[in-house]
Amino acid sequence: MLGHLTKRRWHVILLTVLTLAMVLPGLASLPVIDRDEARFAQASVQMAQTNDLLNIRLQDEARNKKPAAAYWAQTAMIKVFARDGENRIWAQRLPSVLASLLTILALYWGGLLMIGRKAALLGCALLATSLIFVFEGHIAKTDALLCGATTVIFASLGRLRNGSGRLEVWTFWIALGVSIMIKGPIGPVLALLSVLSLWIWERNLSWARPLLNWGAILVFVLIWLPWAITMFIITDGAFFIESLGNDFGGKVVSGQEDHGAPPGAHSLVIWATLWPASLFLLPGIAYAFRSVRSGRDNPVIRSMRLIICWALPFWILIEIMPTKLPHYGLPVFPALCLMLGAAILSMSAGTDFYKTRIINGLLFIVSTAAIFSGLVYAQSAYGGEAVVIGTYIICGIAGVLALIAGFALCGNKIRLAFGASLLSSILIMAGAYGYILPNLTDFKTSERVAAELTRFAPNTDSGDIHSPQYTEPSLIYHVGQNIDLTGGEVDLSDGRLVILNALHKDTADLNRKLLDAATSRDACLSKSEQIGGFNYSKGVPLNLVILKAEPCAVSSQREPN
Repeated sequence: MLGHLTKRRWHVILLTVLTLAMVLPGLASLPVIDRDEARFAQASVQMAQTNDLLNIRLQDEARNKKPAAAYWAQTAMIKVFARDGENRIWAQRLPSVLASLLTILALYWGGLLMIGRKAALLGCALLATSLIFVFEGHIAKTDALLCGATTVIFASLGRLRNGSGRLEVWTFWIALGVSIMIKGPIGPVLALLSVLSLWIWERNLSWARPLLNWGAILVFVLIWLPWAITMFIITDGAFFIESLGNDFGGKVVSGQEDHGAPPGAHSLVIWATLWPASLFLLPGIAYAFRSVRSGRDNPVIRSMRLIICWALPFWILIEIMPTKLPHYGLPVFPALCLMLGAAILSMSAGTDFYKTRIINGLLFIVSTAAIFSGLVYAQSAYGGEAVVIGTYIICGIAGVLALIAGFALCGNKIRLAFGASLLSSILIMAGAYGYILPNLTDFKTSERVAAELTRFAPNTDSGDIHSPQYTEPSLIYHVGQNIDLTGGEVDLSDGRLVILNALHKDTADLNRKLLDAATSRDACLSKSEQIGGFNYSKGVPLNLVILKAEPCAVSSQREPN
């Protein structure tokens, strides 16, 4: 028993170090991501400035889309680490870092009783190094937090099904309440679909009877109901109309913000989002279904039924939904990785799943080539020349390791496949977030605009700046809350500045109008240095310039562009 406890402690230490090694590189240097992270980050900054923990606002607009927990967590980090008033995006990303760590440790906790210590370790390592998990752990929004809460829910159910008790009941209900405060109905929908599917399958919910703990249920209600009542009163119901009706309901019935995709899209991109764990996806699925068809009953088989019921109904739901984003499948990835951990342990002891291993190995090689090619292309197209050689070295070594992993799986060398895929991911994730992505200078347009504003027009209030063509929320975060991003009339009177994109179809007309207006006031147009970049949210190149009207004697001293 003492030996088992010692090994568990070492596993926890190992998983903690691995998770932090994945999500900490680049935390401060990665640019603020448009659009969702920038919106969350700016709304949290405004919440910290006003000390209003109820009204969530982006500039002057109410942001009634998600509950408050993510904003509260970010606001707390701002209060602790950014007291001088400067925005520090790394501080606002810390809740996602902590949620990522919670996810891994909760999954290991659940996996101990579900599939055993060794398999749980393998599954947690796969999740900790997977592409979408690492990405969400780096950015300041809700999805890493939701994944942490739903993983605790899943782990609690898994342990309940294998004989554990009181602690799991309380963690289940607390995590369910927290999930509502993070992202509304997603957590309860996922849990309900899972339990209902298990009841239909097994016709037996006796294992779930301990969940009828009225004290724990009361705590669950108290986590979210007071906030919900308060929000209903102060917004006159508008929060729930917007959040449940327009935001959540809109995604269910139509593709929002050009994020529509046909059914099957999630099943296609999982080869990238779950990479490198996707190396074992097909054998893992085959293993799970073979286990539940065996007719036996043991903790692993009971857990495979839970994993299938956790993942499959929710996966069907997000495939049916018209709105699709790569992170939508993240809440079920922890369950899939436990399944893969058990499958790896089984495969390493035999020669099973020959066809699925061959197919999966080849798919893994193809998906790796696509991911790494995209990274190299992004660096060459949008990055600085200084990191070209480093990018090729990182991608080259990681690519060779991934190639070894793919062929090792085909040859039934399971341990080599696991080790090589893990090393490939560790190298590419650390290199990408710590080195390559922060040096994609064309993606840091808003930061560069803010720096040029400081040089070109120091001490200008953000309320005197108008950017009618480049309107990404990261510009609000870097320049200031009061910047005008509307498409109204441009005006350079009273010291106002205008940011224009030289590549926009309306810029020539606007330039002419501004020049005429300045001339009528016996003033001249002064231009900043040009700021090239790329708006990846819209897929369009940028060539921004800042304009202001000033006395011609001053303007003539500036070299126009």
